Amino acid sequence: MLTDTHQQALVDRIRDIGHAEAIRRFFGLLKELIDIVNLPNGDARLAFTLRKDARSISANVNFFLALRIVKPSRGEVEYWLTIKRSCQEQLSGIQELGFIPLTDRSDYVSVVIGHSDAHLLQNLTIRKCWEDCLPELTETAKRGPHVARHNPDIYEAAENEAFLTDLLRLADDPTLGERSLNGHAVEEPDANYETQPKRPDQPHNLILFGPPGTGKTYALQPYLREPNSSLITFHPSYSYEEFVEGIRPEVVGGQMNYKIRKGIFYKACLSAIQQAGYGTLADCLNDNPDSRARKLQKAPAHYLLIDEVNRANVSNVFGELITLLEPDKRLGAANELWVTLPYSQERFSIPVNLYVVATMNTTDRSIALLDIALRRRFAFREMLPDPSVLPVIEGVDLAQLLRTINERIEYLLDRDHQIGHAYLTLVTNHAELCYAFRDRIIPLLQEYFLNDWPKIQLVLGDNPLWGKDPELRLIWVRKKYTNAAATKLFGELPDSLDEVVTYEVNPHLTAGDFDRVPTDAFVKIYSK
Repeated sequence: MLTDTHQQALVDRIRDIGHAEAIRRFFGLLKELIDIVNLPNGDARLAFTLRKDARSISANVNFFLALRIVKPSRGEVEYWLTIKRSCQEQLSGIQELGFIPLTDRSDYVSVVIGHSDAHLLQNLTIRKCWEDCLPELTETAKRGPHVARHNPDIYEAAENEAFLTDLLRLADDPTLGERSLNGHAVEEPDANYETQPKRPDQPHNLILFGPPGTGKTYALQPYLREPNSSLITFHPSYSYEEFVEGIRPEVVGGQMNYKIRKGIFYKACLSAIQQAGYGTLADCLNDNPDSRARKLQKAPAHYLLIDEVNRANVSNVFGELITLLEPDKRLGAANELWVTLPYSQERFSIPVNLYVVATMNTTDRSIALLDIALRRRFAFREMLPDPSVLPVIEGVDLAQLLRTINERIEYLLDRDHQIGHAYLTLVTNHAELCYAFRDRIIPLLQEYFLNDWPKIQLVLGDNPLWGKDPELRLIWVRKKYTNAAATKLFGELPDSLDEVVTYEVNPHLTAGDFDRVPTDAFVKIYSK
């Protein structure tokens, strides 16, 4: 029989809450809290408690509630995460959240998340507010001791996945209490999944690539509507430490400490395995392979969306995890592998129900320049301009206009520098067409051709031999400098004897005087 009163009380409370998946999620959060506050089991500033009058498990830091799981008398299981009151406004747009002040005058409030909205536990803003609040709680003056109230087995269950699993089994089957928690292993019954979710019909690792304005980021919107998704945008200084895990300095009590912080990729993998009923990655890795494969194959998909993937040094960002991206090397697959992370020394792997979908602008970098190891592990889907979605606006055939411009760009440069249909999809009248060319298309052409104005004229049909009347051109010749004109300008003839020509964008277009920019200025780009 169980004789440890702490263990028995914890088992009884887990049974009261009656939701194994929610309990695992809570203890996963509690493990993160322990890592952040960096206080040992039994420290006077900690109190991991079970309230007698409520079906809840709470983590308190200096008598401030920091984290709680509670099963109300009516309704679903709830997670309470404490944040600074000043953070509440940042979360006001998330309608699913509730807020409960710790006290009327407290600087802190609890964010309340129902289990049906548990995906919000991985919301980046919520997590940052919570994680930033925890070190502040440890800096307040000690208000303990907590020893009389602290249940050390709650701390142990957060640190030891096998111990937590035994507690859950005991809560589920009280007859197992006749055996010691550290005794013989007990087979865990298979999880009861009522339905098997439909897996997406796409590769596990997919990059959408193409010129700007072809709808690559827009194609991520359906994934964002899924409850299980995370979004990140890469940039040139993005690193492995931000993506997977890294050491970050923090000032606590006037002293510099260094804490290991998990990145979005690690958290996405954690969220994915939690869909299978595991609390932590270690819990998943400690399961037997057959059980793990069954659970992960049945679990819903989690999507990690990476916008502008090629703007970062992808090889450095993924590091040693590049091997684990292969579908057959993932947790739950035939040849599953895992590695030991360099900072935390934790075992880590990528679950089979995680899907990575990225976008890549080919004007920034060609696919040919990507690391060959990355290219082998990702499927690539090209997204080209689609002129067919564009209408005729006030006599201007936008579809033919875009086709002609892109054909000329492809001839003069390459297909990676075409202009996407998104540059013209919102155009509904002549003025908006002028805005699109003045503010977006012509500046883009200047960038593409490095201010080589004769080539820009070729793209827009403004070159003399195309036959546009001078007043219809979007790029005007401002002045031609003959030898006589150059001598008059400088007082002598410069070394260069070549004829110099300067250009300008149509002044009426630049000034916003669109009534003086004829419709034919655009029609005659594609029609002589």
